[in-house]
Amino acid sequence: MFSNRIELFSILGFRVSVDLSWIILAVLITWSLATGYFPRIIDGVSPVAAWWLGAAGAVGLFASIILHEFAHSWIARQFDMPIRGITLFIFGGVAEMEDEPPSARAEFFMAIAGPLMSYALALLFYGLSGLLPVEMLAALLTYLATINTMLATFNLIPAFPLDGGRVFRAALWWKTNDYAKATRIAASLGRFFGMVLIMSGVLSLVAGNPIAGIWQGLIGFFIIAVANSSEFQMTLKTGFEDKTVGQIMVRDPVSIPADTPLEDVIEDYFYRRHHRVFPVVRGSTLLGCIRVEDVGRIAREEWAQKTAGDVLPTAGKIGTVTPETPVMEALKRMRELETSRLMVAKNGELRGMLTLRDIMSYLTIRQELNASGRQHRSA
Repeated sequence: MFSNRIELFSILGFRVSVDLSWIILAVLITWSLATGYFPRIIDGVSPVAAWWLGAAGAVGLFASIILHEFAHSWIARQFDMPIRGITLFIFGGVAEMEDEPPSARAEFFMAIAGPLMSYALALLFYGLSGLLPVEMLAALLTYLATINTMLATFNLIPAFPLDGGRVFRAALWWKTNDYAKATRIAASLGRFFGMVLIMSGVLSLVAGNPIAGIWQGLIGFFIIAVANSSEFQMTLKTGFEDKTVGQIMVRDPVSIPADTPLEDVIEDYFYRRHHRVFPVVRGSTLLGCIRVEDVGRIAREEWAQKTAGDVLPTAGKIGTVTPETPVMEALKRMRELETSRLMVAKNGELRGMLTLRDIMSYLTIRQELNASGRQHRSA
């Protein structure tokens, strides 16, 4: 999800990173505070002081979002839910979960922890602002109290993937004991809220407020995208909950003997069979794989002398799993390796190939059969 992020530090074992998109948000916040908010509420504030206050406000928001996400992450740890880290990006922050919550109870407490932390920070900043005699510091703390209150309240809207949507899903999950149904309903609410934000953004544009309109529209599209992604992940989880790689993989895939000349590899495999990756074997032993781009790095005049086995040391690595590996674990490995296929081997021998296309085809057929069965029963 975040390909251009910078790791900053760790807090109690949680890695904190910032996506480069956050810089856009930080600049916008600093500019709006320095040119609009603080000059409006502090009489006679100098431009330099306003810009310093604007930067301090952006840093305070930065820290507030980290603490909001840290609360999610810390509670997740109590329920043995692995968290890769906390990342700030243009739409705020996210605690990067490696898997969905194991229970409705875990979902509820993890989701509610963030808004509670933000409300606690708001009370702290409000209290401190009343104790400080310095007007500029009091104004800064008042801003941080207000923004934390807004952050918590917005996140409590029952629209998935917002925290309120997760709390709502947890309640449905607990009541119905049906994770899939709860996710579908929560995601639908998320999509509805996203559409409301997009329409609100359009109205803001028409009313002559382009910045607010663009911002509302972007957030709306983001919420819809994440809601769709979460529902898709639920479909994967329920569809492959008890499935292993061996049940879905292509058995006895086409493989290339290691001593095959590259000329024959190109003519008889890449051109004729139209695949971009092939396993390379010696007998039944899996040695690795060869890809189109690996052959492309070899000078054409060397194709007659080199074999498939000669290319393997320079070949890009491709993941390997066993037939007993759960499909969801295989999907996770694909994401980690940024590949769409895995070789399947056991005791060093090639057993099959698993591709993302195979997984999606299986899921599509299963959904069609389930839909046909429901229609038949209702009839």
